[in-house]
Amino acid sequence: MNILVKRPIITIFIFYASFLIVLNCLNFFSPQRLSLFFHFAKYNKPVSIEGKVISDIEIVNNNKRFILKASQINGLKVNEKTLVLAQKGYDISYGDEIALVGYVNLPNAAPFPLLFDYQKYLSRENIYTIFRADSFEFIKSSPNAIMKAALFIRNDIVKTIDQYFNSIYGAILKPLIIGDKSSIQKEIREAFVDAGLMHILVVSGLNVGFVGGLFLIIFKALGFPLRKVFLLTIPMIFLYVLITGANPPVLRAGIMFSAVLLSLTLDREPLIYNSLALSALLILIFSPQQIFTASFQMSYLATIGIIYFYPKISGLFKNIKKPYIKAPLSVFCVTAGAQIFMYPISAYYFGKVSAISLLSNMLVVPLIGIITTLGFVFYFASFISSFLAMLLSYCLSLMLAVILFLVNFLGTMYYASIAIAKPRLWQLFLFFFFVFAITGLKGKKRWIISALILIIGISYYFITKIIDNRQTNKTLYENRNMTILHEKTNGKNSFIIAQKQGGYYDKYYIYNFKQYLSYAGLKNSRIAAADIKDEKQFQEDFKDYSVK
Repeated sequence: MNILVKRPIITIFIFYASFLIVLNCLNFFSPQRLSLFFHFAKYNKPVSIEGKVISDIEIVNNNKRFILKASQINGLKVNEKTLVLAQKGYDISYGDEIALVGYVNLPNAAPFPLLFDYQKYLSRENIYTIFRADSFEFIKSSPNAIMKAALFIRNDIVKTIDQYFNSIYGAILKPLIIGDKSSIQKEIREAFVDAGLMHILVVSGLNVGFVGGLFLIIFKALGFPLRKVFLLTIPMIFLYVLITGANPPVLRAGIMFSAVLLSLTLDREPLIYNSLALSALLILIFSPQQIFTASFQMSYLATIGIIYFYPKISGLFKNIKKPYIKAPLSVFCVTAGAQIFMYPISAYYFGKVSAISLLSNMLVVPLIGIITTLGFVFYFASFISSFLAMLLSYCLSLMLAVILFLVNFLGTMYYASIAIAKPRLWQLFLFFFFVFAITGLKGKKRWIISALILIIGISYYFITKIIDNRQTNKTLYENRNMTILHEKTNGKNSFIIAQKQGGYYDKYYIYNFKQYLSYAGLKNSRIAAADIKDEKQFQEDFKDYSVK
């Protein structure tokens, strides 16, 4: 309680975050309330919109995809973002003001509970609709000069990497430097996920730390006084944030790193929890719904885990003095601190945890630091000497080959990734309370409160289990091709799967259904078929289930 009085920023953040959670429970952030475009999606008629392109242009499935900040729809004034899919032939770039005619659609919602919900994911970014453009008219171009320069540098980095690197290694280097994952093959992406290393392909605090450190060294080497070194590094960090697309993880890290540098400039102690709270507060003031995203929660919890647990874990090895043992132990302490909080969040959002993520992060993350730093040196070297750039690209390719080998090896290990039922929110809260009680309290308080939390958790689990076993209910899930009826009686679950008349056996829908069974802990349910024409495929899909 004392820290809340001494650190008002932390207190303000806690109250503001709690306020946002209450608003969310009251449906304050619902698309129906916040989006005018959302209501146009019902009519299935062409509409005309005008607005400004505020993102870089991506090529997706032979279409151009970008975010438009709309200023009007059918003559009505609006101030709303929409995700636009336009024909590849249209000449569109960041900063263009354009007029479009097309259809407003809703993003796909999750077909079953607990699954990834694309509609909700976009809504957390204040994007509630997808606009499919049929015609295009250019009005004028009015880009922000700084953002345009940042996007130019980003695209130039991509071109330089494509020029000097094999496509596979270039596809891995791009996300490490600028967060561009568009070139990564599906198999490689899945290997990173299974190895518990997908986070390194997302530009975040790790990358900002490397970039900040690189510019600190450069400005110091140029002979600037230490205060100026700190001040000059801050705009370079935010330029890097813009180059990477100003995604929430890197923006958070940029604000936090800059807050620390500003504290050092003012000769004040850089209070890390204060800096964390300040960066989170600034993000949530401008984008309140970020607090509900997996990215926001995981990045902050991983950072808090490192700060909170590192001194406690490293204290266990304080008597070890030999540098060749101490260095890997430091990596272990950092990784373990982050993983303590990452495991439950990973289970909650993805329904699985990586059993080898501690080992894989210890092996790969130090090498990633070298690759990221050398990647920027390579880009600067490409302006000086093509021979030097070629030499650096060769060295980087060797290191990327090692990364790829480790990822493939670790990802294919037995039980590298373990699928588990998603925990409930109350279980997560009790877990965090228990961890802080057992590690933060002292004396009798530690054991009494920890035991009390365990008793509450176990009691609540069994009480809800008893109530749940006495309930009987039915739930119907359907899409245009299939229906699935869920019957729950006396704690036993069964599903009846039917193919609609005129519909087909939807493999993607069945895949999502099986994922739902895994996430909900219902893999032992009975599965029955009704009017399934592709009986052979059905039996193959559910060979590991009780089928009748």
